[in-house]
Amino acid sequence: MKRRFSELIAMENLNNNQTERLIISFLEGNSSIEESDKLIIWINESEENRKHFMLLKNLWESSRDVPVSTEKAMKRIFQRTQFRSKTIIFWQLWQKVAAVLLFPLIIASLWLVFNKETSEKKAGSELIEVFAPFGSYTSFELPDGSKVWLNAGSSIEYPEQFSRRNRMINMTGEAYFEVKSDKNNPFLLNTPYFIVKATGTRFNVMTYLDDNQPAVTLIEGKVSVCRQDKNGNQVLISALQPDQHMIYNTLNGNSEVYTEDIYKYIAWKDGKLVFRNDPLSEVARKISRQYNVDVEIKGQSIQEYKFRASFENEPLNELLRLLKISSPIDFSETEPVFQPDGTFSKRKIIIFPVDKK
Repeated sequence: MKRRFSELIAMENLNNNQTERLIISFLEGNSSIEESDKLIIWINESEENRKHFMLLKNLWESSRDVPVSTEKAMKRIFQRTQFRSKTIIFWQLWQKVAAVLLFPLIIASLWLVFNKETSEKKAGSELIEVFAPFGSYTSFELPDGSKVWLNAGSSIEYPEQFSRRNRMINMTGEAYFEVKSDKNNPFLLNTPYFIVKATGTRFNVMTYLDDNQPAVTLIEGKVSVCRQDKNGNQVLISALQPDQHMIYNTLNGNSEVYTEDIYKYIAWKDGKLVFRNDPLSEVARKISRQYNVDVEIKGQSIQEYKFRASFENEPLNELLRLLKISSPIDFSETEPVFQPDGTFSKRKIIIFPVDKK
C-alpha cells in the first residue's frame, strides 16, 4: 500500500516531459515494471487519459512500417499539443496529432510510391538480349508470360520488366510469338521495317536484314502492322485476320496480303522445312539459315523452279539428295577453309542445272 500510494503521488506531479517519456518508452517496449505501473495508474485516472493513450497507441502502430522515425514524430506531438490530460478536448488533440504525425505519413507514402516507380524504371531499363545462331533455334518466355520461338540467325532484345504502358521488344530475323492477352497493355514488336501491335494472339514475323520482303503471318487473334513516316507518325500498313500472310516490299513501300495455308511459314519452330510451290531461290535461303551454310545457285533457268516437299530434321546431304532426284538440279560443295583470323569459312553448297532426259 505504501508503494502504491507513493506512485500515485508521483503521478500527480508528472510534467509533460515525464509523461512523454513514459508513453514513448512503453510503446517502444523499453518500459521497466515500475514505469509500466505508473503509466497504468495514469491511464486509469480518467476516460480522457485512456482515450488519449489509445489514440497515440493506434497511430504509433499504424506507422511502424513506413520509413519515418515514429519516435521523432511522437515527440513532436507532445511538444506541439502542450498536453493537459484533464482539460484537453478529444477533437483538438486529434487535430494536433494529425498535423504532426500524418504529415510524415504522407511523406512516407510518397516515398514508397516514388521508390516503386523508380524500381520499375530501373528494372525496365535492364535489357536482355537473346540470340539464336545460324543452324539452330531457341524458345523462351518474356516477363509477361508470352512465349517466343526464335529462328536461326535472329535476335530479340527486351526489358527485364515491362512498363505499365506497353510491352515493347526489338527484333531482327524471324520469331514466332504466343502473346499473353492484356488489352490494357499492348504488345509492341519493333523491327527494322515496321511495328507489329497485338494484345493476345499468335503470329510469326520474318524481318531478316538481307531480305527486302519482310513478312507477318497471323495464326490467331488480330495484329496491326504500322510503319513510321518521316514526321514520326505511325501509318497503318495492314490489319491482319487469322490465316493471313502479309509481305511488305521495302523498296516501294507496298504490301500484299494472302489468305492461304500458313503452316509452311511457321513449320520451322517444329524443326521442319515445308515448301509449297516455293521457288528454288526461297528454298536455298531457308536451307542456308537452317543449316548454317552458304548456298549459291548457278544458272538463271532454275532460280524459279518450284518445289513442294516437307523435311523434318533431315541431315543436309540427305535433303539435297532428295531435291536432286525430284528436279533438274545437281549440287557440289566446298569444305570449310581456315582463314587468317583463325576461324573457318562456312561450308558452301553450289546448286546448278542438269539436263535430265
